[in-house]
Amino acid sequence: MKLSLKFIFLTILFIPILTLSQTNKNYIAITYSSICCGTPSEKPVMDFVKKVEKKLKLKPFEIFIENGLGKEGEHSFYIGTDNLINNQLKSFWNNLKHIAYNQNQSRSKNENGFVNIEDKLISNSTLENIKANPRTSISSLEIYNYKE
Repeated sequence: MKLSLKFIFLTILFIPILTLSQTNKNYIAITYSSICCGTPSEKPVMDFVKKVEKKLKLKPFEIFIENGLGKEGEHSFYIGTDNLINNQLKSFWNNLKHIAYNQNQSRSKNENGFVNIEDKLISNSTLENIKANPRTSISSLEIYNYKE
């Protein structure tokens, strides 16, 4: 009897932990490069992400940031897409590409870098590989808190 009560208690205790620790299967990759003087602002992309969450009443996106990809702040974002259905994903991705295009067109030539959106989704296993085998000696992959 005591053993079954312990099992039930532990099950109830760990169910929320397991649901919160689940990760997405697919991510949109956004890279920020530099030419000489730093990377473009991530604000337009993050503002759009927050707007989509609010408009579609979605759970917060799972976002990872890979820092340390260069001396001038080069970095990448990986935005989890599993809370979007197919047509939402297509629209979200196209809007991100449009935002990146606008940023690239309005950048200061020979100063600011570029924003690039990958054409293929990145898998969870690719992120696990990046985490296990950093691309540079100073790079790291961690959860990005974009709500601050």
